[in-house]
Amino acid sequence: MNKHTTGEASKLLGVSFITIKRWIYSGRVKAEKNGRGRWLIADEEIQRLKREMSGELKEIDTKILGLVSSKGVVYLRELQVCLEDDHLHEETYAVLKRLVPSKLDTKYEWDNRWYFPKEKRWDDVAEIAKQKTELMKIYVNHPRRFEKDGIVYMDYSEYLVQAALLRAGYVVVAKDTYYFNGIAYRPSKAAGRPADLDFIAYIPQKDIYVGIQVKNKMEHPTLEEVGSLLDICNVLHLRPVLIGRIMHPLTYDLLKSNK
Repeated sequence: MNKHTTGEASKLLGVSFITIKRWIYSGRVKAEKNGRGRWLIADEEIQRLKREMSGELKEIDTKILGLVSSKGVVYLRELQVCLEDDHLHEETYAVLKRLVPSKLDTKYEWDNRWYFPKEKRWDDVAEIAKQKTELMKIYVNHPRRFEKDGIVYMDYSEYLVQAALLRAGYVVVAKDTYYFNGIAYRPSKAAGRPADLDFIAYIPQKDIYVGIQVKNKMEHPTLEEVGSLLDICNVLHLRPVLIGRIMHPLTYDLLKSNK
């Protein structure tokens, strides 16, 4: 039985490497690890996915064309967010490139890539795009800092995460800290205040302490950001937890290897 690496599978299926890893972790793809820890996918599984995807690509095409038609004009990030419950941002972008120019038209204006129906002219949708651009400026410049009950959060997402931790029965023992249990994280190469953790929490059910970072971004957390979390948690003897909006599959591998 022929078996393929994730890189080979991504080429055979015409999807990104990230998508293949995501499918493995979600259980959509059956895969096994070889002696070197690399995922291998049987050829039978590849053929099954090809058959399954033949209808799926048409489905995402229909979703994108429907959204563009109903909204008149959309920018790239808007579409990615609208579809992110079912499709990775990379998948949406790949399909958009395929739909232009046969099904959609596009224009780069006001520092954004816009998509609109083929039967429309830019002049027909420019006013909508201009209004969305003004709204984006408000979103981008809106202060991320949030304060409640005298407690300051650097980002509103941190407040939501803390509420979720408490609701799940975790005990939040520290916030915005690089110090725990008599140990301080102080990397010699950095001047000023060291990088810190957004939270340190205790999980009574497992009797362990975890160091938590929250990354409320539209991009994957960088390798440097993930490495910083792992480094702090290693020094403070904590289990690392990364809470993010969107993450690269390799991030899961890094965190998994560090428990």
